[in-house]
Amino acid sequence: MRGILLLTMVLAACSVQAPRRTPSEAMERSARILRQLDRLEADLHESDSETQTYAELVQRHARAQEIACKVTDEHVSEIHRLAVAQEEKLQQKRQSRQHRKKAIAQLRAGYSKS
Repeated sequence: MRGILLLTMVLAACSVQAPRRTPSEAMERSARILRQLDRLEADLHESDSETQTYAELVQRHARAQEIACKVTDEHVSEIHRLAVAQEEKLQQKRQSRQHRKKAIAQLRAGYSKS
């Protein structure tokens, strides 16, 4: 009889289910805070990525400006060199014309004396 009673008690104890746990308000609040922190961390990573992209664009822009300034300086130097060369040519042509005019004047003067 004792064995039957003991067996009945064991079976009764095994059949009793543990009460289901319901999440407490504190646990729900903690879960909400953790989700917010996850979103904040994701936003920070995205912001960091955008900042790196922006920094790269600023750096590329600076390099492009540097190259543009160098090209402009070279272009201005070349224009100046060509302007000086053209002025020298014009000066030589003027001198050549004056020299020819003098030579012609001397020839005319020499023919008129003869």
